[in-house]
Amino acid sequence: MHVLVIPSWYPATPDDVDGIFFRQQAQALQRSGLKVGVVAPIFRSMRGKPASILTGGYGVRSYVEADIPTYVYKSMYFFPRMPRDRGRWVKAGKKLFDRYVAEQGRPDVIHVHCVSHAGILAQQIFEETGIPYVITEHSSTYARKLVHDWQWGKMRTAVEKSGRRFAVSRTFCTLLEEIFAGSDWEYLPNILSAPFAAPVDLASFEKDEDFTFCSVAHLRRNKGYDILLPAFALALKKYPQLKLKIGGGGEADGELRKLAAELGLNASVTFLGALTNTEVLDLMRKSHAFVLASRYETFGVVYIEAVSQGLPVVATRCGGPETTVTPENGLLVPSENVEALADALIEIYENRSRYRAEDLRAGALAEYGESSVVARLTEAFESLVSQKQQNLIGNELP
Repeated sequence: MHVLVIPSWYPATPDDVDGIFFRQQAQALQRSGLKVGVVAPIFRSMRGKPASILTGGYGVRSYVEADIPTYVYKSMYFFPRMPRDRGRWVKAGKKLFDRYVAEQGRPDVIHVHCVSHAGILAQQIFEETGIPYVITEHSSTYARKLVHDWQWGKMRTAVEKSGRRFAVSRTFCTLLEEIFAGSDWEYLPNILSAPFAAPVDLASFEKDEDFTFCSVAHLRRNKGYDILLPAFALALKKYPQLKLKIGGGGEADGELRKLAAELGLNASVTFLGALTNTEVLDLMRKSHAFVLASRYETFGVVYIEAVSQGLPVVATRCGGPETTVTPENGLLVPSENVEALADALIEIYENRSRYRAEDLRAGALAEYGESSVVARLTEAFESLVSQKQQNLIGNELP
């Protein structure tokens, strides 16, 4: 079977982590024996990377990555909150699709990540070619109420015409069924990436001397570090030996370092800056627990990465963690609640013997391992292709 993956955003370089879970899933599908290709318009932001207007490149590029033919179209968003730029993205995607088909052949099914913009492109391709498509939704824009009125019309049509619809948490499925009335959404988590799923002896890693919470995310408001730091300061009053190590870079870096200093945390909190996957693994394997106080998450890959390395997790009820964090692997607290978060940190420390690293890892592999997620996606692809073939036969009968 030939599957074309169309993500709404995609890593621009081998080291880029923006949309990395789309690439990881495409590679997992390829490893399972499917023929997989990727078509990905990559439009840069004027606000995020203004210098790239001259240096980022434009137009079609194609390359093979992990045996996957990948076609990208590089450009800039000039009016990202206006219909014009979405139209430019979809037009670029259609140009890539036509070239992909000419060089790689016609796919049997399309798997899109996120309704806007990839779902809209897939719906147009479906109307022209009859190729069915599956949607997996990841975007937090629904919960954050960031979808503009002008966007809804084509998004609703894309959902209506899709063959199957998945979302990355059960809470998210419920929200999408309310938003897109009459549509059914199925829970399908992101895949635990290969480095975190690779065989490992957790007992062989030397932990930090003091009980250490680690946290990894972009340093931006949504990740709730302005809540975590004062909560950790409260926990320190009871257990001064606790430590917190934060991995990640971002626009809030300076502000958070200043807050940590004001709270008197410089001896207990370490900012590590942006980390590679290997460095994240090393951090988790030396730590004793993981914490992230996000305001919104549709899934939160980092939670399952932490559990896969044997760490209990403290998370907030913010959309995604309600599916991934259970009483068996950690604690959930209300978002933006400093006192509740501090209590959870203390509870994890006081009950640290409750969580066996091997059990936590086994649970993560069972639900988020590559074979489990790929099997469900493959079933959806096969079902749609079979249904299309049956419809064609039915139309040919006298």
